Amino acid sequence: MAVKMIAVDMDGTFLDDNKQYNAQRFARQYALLKEKGVRFVVASGNQYYQLQRYFPDIKDEIAFVAENGAWVSDSNEEIFCGN
Repeated sequence: MAVKMIAVDMDGTFLDDNKQYNAQRFARQYALLKEKGVRFVVASGNQYYQLQRYFPDIKDEIAFVAENGAWVSDSNEEIFCGN
């Protein structure tokens, strides 16, 4: 079975204790994911606009499940807003 999507939690998982990640390393990994057709999803309790700031170069092509699931977007298109 092929992997079609990878979803990551941010705080304490994707981000380190300083709320950062290795952007160069991730860019290489993300390029490989795209090449293989694997979608990248950010899933977090944080606000959508806060999460976008972590991914300025790709925020318009990835999906976000933000605000504990109350906001879902894919490729900068709102899919669900339950606020």
